[in-house]
Amino acid sequence: MALRRTDYAGLDKIRYEAVGIPLAGSQCWPVEWWKTGMAAGQPGQGAESGNQRLLFHNQMAVVDRDPQALAERLSQHYRVLDFAPRQGHEKNFLHRTSTCSAGELLLSCGYTTPIQGTIGEREGVGSINLIISGAVRYESSRNQYPIDPKRPLFFSPGEEYNYTISDHFNGIVFDVNMQRLRRTAAAMAGLGVSERRFAVDLESMRAIQPTDRRTQQLLKILIQSFSMLDHPELESSGDLDHLGIDELIYRTLALLLCPRLETLLQSDTKPRSPREQIFEEVVEWARAHLHQPINLSDLEKRSGYSRRNLQLAFQQRFGCGPIQWIRQQRLEQARQDLLRPDPNDTVAAVANRYGFSSLSAFSRDFRNHFGLRPSQVLREGKRHGEPT
Repeated sequence: MALRRTDYAGLDKIRYEAVGIPLAGSQCWPVEWWKTGMAAGQPGQGAESGNQRLLFHNQMAVVDRDPQALAERLSQHYRVLDFAPRQGHEKNFLHRTSTCSAGELLLSCGYTTPIQGTIGEREGVGSINLIISGAVRYESSRNQYPIDPKRPLFFSPGEEYNYTISDHFNGIVFDVNMQRLRRTAAAMAGLGVSERRFAVDLESMRAIQPTDRRTQQLLKILIQSFSMLDHPELESSGDLDHLGIDELIYRTLALLLCPRLETLLQSDTKPRSPREQIFEEVVEWARAHLHQPINLSDLEKRSGYSRRNLQLAFQQRFGCGPIQWIRQQRLEQARQDLLRPDPNDTVAAVANRYGFSSLSAFSRDFRNHFGLRPSQVLREGKRHGEPT
């Protein structure tokens, strides 16, 4: 079934809540370097063989056997330009997927039988596909990226691409915020390094081949971070967010995808200066107190920075001033609460929780930032929270 091109710009802005479709695959990785990172799964709903076991939430996997219904549902969140089972595999179509939130990331762990399709361009959104087993071929307008045991990670910076899964796919699929990825690389490089320095590193589609021990170890860490997500009770309580697994994932990807970052880190092995350490502590304090009033004077007192230097430090690190950054963080935390609401949560209650005294102003800012009304996100959160 081919889907006509549609503009999903509004829904793309809540891309982290989309239920992902597996778009990658490879043969099994060499056991000696990835095995210790994989959590043992148990057969979930619809499991017929070992290669269908998912890396996390296997027993809670959702099973789809109707490709058209699945494609139409996915098109609500992605620019799905084409999607169909491969010829000869229509009757045996099977798609199993489980999802888990890690901060602003929504990770989809999935298994699918042979399919092919096209994902449209999405500005500011990168695609990460990490393979456990299977086989796939990606194609852009200029190149092909066959995935095999030597190339277990596929990255697209938001470009349109075609994919063909010839046998099966089992792995992890998720989107990343490209601006956050650049900012993460800049933060790791040290205070004063501009995120623009890493734009060139992140502008090209590629497959990552672990040809050296460093890359092998980083891919192992990425796998281990996903295995940490297999704790549904921690996810429902919100404790997974406090562990900062999304930050670990972003940092690992920055090291894998940004050669300039590796060069900078190798050329400057000095520990952080006291001034840089103080700034990091202020940032962490602000994140931990988003539910309380925070003003510039509070940040000045905790950091010892002058107001001018505080503005400069936040601009270099986050691309905005401190008050704007705090407002963005509060909007993000409000979005997380709307996605995982308590039974009696309302939009007004969540807004008030993070210091938004005006409901109309909160709704306006939320829609400007994410492209959707907070009430829409709350409905989606309550729908996903309903017992199945």
